[in-house]
Amino acid sequence: MGVNFGRSYHGRLSKVFASGIVIAAILFITISCKTGMQGWSWQARAKKNVHLEGENVGGLTKQELQEKIREHANRINEEAKNAELEPLTWEISEEKPGIKVNVEKTLENVLNAEEGQHVQLAREIVNPEITRRHFESSIVEIAGYSTPIVDKSEGRVNNINIAAGKINNKILQKGEEFSFNQVVGRRSEDKGYEYAPIIIKTEERPKKTDAVGGGVCQLATTLYNAVEECGLKITERHTHSSDVTYIPEGEDAAVSYGSIDFKFINTREYPIMIKVFVQDDEIVVKILENRSIKPGS
Repeated sequence: MGVNFGRSYHGRLSKVFASGIVIAAILFITISCKTGMQGWSWQARAKKNVHLEGENVGGLTKQELQEKIREHANRINEEAKNAELEPLTWEISEEKPGIKVNVEKTLENVLNAEEGQHVQLAREIVNPEITRRHFESSIVEIAGYSTPIVDKSEGRVNNINIAAGKINNKILQKGEEFSFNQVVGRRSEDKGYEYAPIIIKTEERPKKTDAVGGGVCQLATTLYNAVEECGLKITERHTHSSDVTYIPEGEDAAVSYGSIDFKFINTREYPIMIKVFVQDDEIVVKILENRSIKPGS
C-alpha cells in the first residue's frame, strides 16, 4: 500500500499559509490599535454623519479630511503680534495672542469620532514673544524733584502750566543737548502767557516786577535739580540776582528768552524722557531712562 506524499505536503503547506495570514492579521490589528486612527492609512475614512465645524465630513478619506482641515487652518490661523515701542514717543502698543489650528490633532479627532459625532477644530493659542510688560519694566525713573508753588496767582500758575506742557514727554537721545528756551519757546501773550511777578536786576538792587511769562523760572529750577540728581552734564545755568522762596539759596536756575538759558546734555547710555506735571500746588519733574532702546538705535 503506497503513501500519498503529495497530498500530505500540500496539506502542510496550506496550514503554514493560513497561519501566516492569521499572524499578519494580528499584527495589522495591533498596529491599528496603537495608532488609534484605523491604522493611519490613506484608506481610513470618517464614520457616517461625522461633522467638522458643522459640516458633514462622513465618508471622507484621511487625505480629503487633511485637505479640508488645512483649508480651515489657512482661514483661521493668525500670527501672534508682539508689543512694540515707538522710539520717538515711547508709546507702547499692546501685544496680541495668535491662533493656530493643530491639523494632526484635528484629523485624529475626526477619524476617531463615532457615527453622528460633531468635532471642533483643535485650536491652540500662540503667545507673543514680547509683551507690554517687557517694555514697561525697561523704563526706569532715574531722578525726581519737586518744588512748592508759593505764589499761586492765576497768571503765574497759567504760565507754569503752558511751559510744562512744552517740556513734558520730551525725549533726549544719548549725547543730545536740551535747551529750555528752545523747547519752551518765546513767552508771549499770543502763546497764552500772562503777566506775573519776575525778578530783574537793576543798578541799585534786584527788583520784583510783573512781566509776561513770570513763573517759568521755577519750572527751570525744578528741572535743574532733577538733572543734577541723575548727574547729567550741565552746559549753561544762571542763578537769580536775589533769593527765591521756593528753593534753598544757590539751587535755582533763571531763564529769559533771548538772553540766559538752562542747558544740559544727556550723558547717559540710554535715551531719557522728561516728565513734568503740576499737582497739589507743586511742580514735579521726573526723568525716565529707557533701557530697552539700544544706544545709537
